[in-house]
Amino acid sequence: MYKIQNFSRVDETEYSLPTDNINLLYYDLPKHFSDDYRSYDSPRLCTIIEGVKEVSINQSERFVYNCNDFVLLPPHSNVYMSMTEYTKALVYEFSDCLIDKVSQKVSEHLQITVAKDIEYSTFLRERIPDRLGTLHRRIQEIIVEEDANIHFLLDLTCQEIIYELMKIKGCYDIIYHHQNHPINQAIRMMNSPDGHAMTISHIAEEVHMSLSGFSQKFKLITDQSPKDYLTRLRLKKSKQHLRNLSVTDTAYEVGFENISHYIRLFRKEYGVTPKQYQLGKSVR
Repeated sequence: MYKIQNFSRVDETEYSLPTDNINLLYYDLPKHFSDDYRSYDSPRLCTIIEGVKEVSINQSERFVYNCNDFVLLPPHSNVYMSMTEYTKALVYEFSDCLIDKVSQKVSEHLQITVAKDIEYSTFLRERIPDRLGTLHRRIQEIIVEEDANIHFLLDLTCQEIIYELMKIKGCYDIIYHHQNHPINQAIRMMNSPDGHAMTISHIAEEVHMSLSGFSQKFKLITDQSPKDYLTRLRLKKSKQHLRNLSVTDTAYEVGFENISHYIRLFRKEYGVTPKQYQLGKSVR
């Protein structure tokens, strides 16, 4: 598994370990490293394998945590982290599909009551319970072993991790609540197969908001406009198409009518042209 040595969104996308239902990010950070850190469209379960982090969340709460603790961040959190010593960290992102699957099976048995007033500024820091710690170590073993069925094993173990989190007061609210928020409903629409063809006004209408209200709320929560988000999403999808299609066909496939404009945006976002990206992938 690749080690991520900064908080760049480009590196997180490039070097994470994705499966059908989760996304794992392994950070290897030097002593005295510090930077802003963000969660994006999904909750993030943040753990430390080695070292210590000093953390400031949403420019308010400050604390220190280590390998005995976990931090659960809701989507679109702003975090400032400082490493007082060399630090290794493993972060989990869980898909909506996996959260739904586990929730539907166990929520009634756990007698969970979802909080109604949870906000995006809400987060949770707790000691790692024994069972959750065992599962966390199992994930690390699976990564090291590199079994041929690694994706299946990771997904299977993470189902139980979500189950254990749901038993901790406050975790369920953060994991599940975000899916019913209109902005996250909009984000799921944008990420759907037909999302690149949708207009911002159509999306706003679908989530029962005015265009101006939707745009303001979207930027408040995600720190980017709906237009910028859609553009970045199209660029991200284009990286997948570039493996099999020409640059021109890729641009049209993800909704860009002007090829030069697509190339310019791609280079601005990723530091290379689409063609250079293709060549780099073929070398690997």
